[in-house]
Amino acid sequence: MTTVIIQSNSEKKTRLLMQLAEELGLSAQTQEVKDLDTIDVARGIGRKATNEELINYLNKDLDEEAIPLDKAFSKYTQ
Repeated sequence: MTTVIIQSNSEKKTRLLMQLAEELGLSAQTQEVKDLDTIDVARGIGRKATNEELINYLNKDLDEEAIPLDKAFSKYTQ
């Protein structure tokens, strides 16, 4: 079995793709895709994340300033 994921922001194009799949005798479904958040990563999202989703998730906070380790664990080392 092969799974194909297509992202579309056009309802018309999505509808046409669904019609084509039906005409070809393929099973097809639509679903909304949301950006991964920390809860999704911790609990799982019910499917394997795509490489693009993982890269976007891991790169989203690259501009944030890192917290020094001694500050991050200060309340545990007293």
